[in-house]
Amino acid sequence: MKNLALLHWFYLSLLVIFWGSTFALTKYALDVFSPLWIVAMRLTIGFSIIYSILRIRGEHLPRGLINWLWLVLVGMTAFFPFYLICWGTIYLETNISGILFGIGPLFTVMAAHFLVPNEKLNLIKFLGIIFGFLGLYVLLFKDIENSSSSSSYSSLLPQIAILLAAIGYSIQNIAVNLMPNMSLMQKTSGSFLIGSLFALIVAISSEGIPNILITDISFISVLIMGIFSTAMASMVMFNLTKIAGPTFVSLTHYILPVYVVVLGTVLLNESITIAQITGMIIILFGIIVTRYGSRLKKN
Repeated sequence: MKNLALLHWFYLSLLVIFWGSTFALTKYALDVFSPLWIVAMRLTIGFSIIYSILRIRGEHLPRGLINWLWLVLVGMTAFFPFYLICWGTIYLETNISGILFGIGPLFTVMAAHFLVPNEKLNLIKFLGIIFGFLGLYVLLFKDIENSSSSSSYSSLLPQIAILLAAIGYSIQNIAVNLMPNMSLMQKTSGSFLIGSLFALIVAISSEGIPNILITDISFISVLIMGIFSTAMASMVMFNLTKIAGPTFVSLTHYILPVYVVVLGTVLLNESITIAQITGMIIILFGIIVTRYGSRLKKN
């Protein structure tokens, strides 16, 4: 039993590392590649690995128009959040991006109220959402106050982009759980196929083919994102959900912002303010309250 618990925490740690490292890796990748090409290469690498594993397991891509309509939706909610994170990271330090992205579970709770019959809001969940948005306001207060100045483009709009990415992932999480007649590997392979094709078409038509040097740190960063932050993270998440349940997986949302802040401070020499720390703590408290509200209702 103890060994099983250690395995759960090992998988959870891998998931936090894979997902949390995306922000720092994106900084390195942006030295050479545009956001469009980072997303296109990341999704293409991720699809190649996941599809290969799918075929090794004897499975195939889903069939049927309804299934592929769902996969188009999920594929777009992979492309656009990836792109928004890349674009926002041009203007933001990774620590603020990680904290903003950590508010995603609150959007999931709000969206689930309207889309999932058994996930309605209650008073405790609502209070958790209030705390979360209070923390968000503390985090963005300075930029909101200065939104009329010329600096707003380089601060407030990229932060909104990260928030929209978090909303996109929330929609994706709900859509994946509502999709019919497919295994998780089929859902991932199909959605990554749609997302990578769309990204490649847009990137090639608008920007042409980039110069790629396989030994350059920017390409290596994209390669790591494709292998670990995309393909391997999906595999770890699926296995962890199966053996420990989705509630345990949701612990990543509490740990990931802290990990991103530490990584940005150590690896990229980024600074962090009292307002950012305060906002992060309030947001995490809000997430904890909403999780408590969900568990209380089920019990």
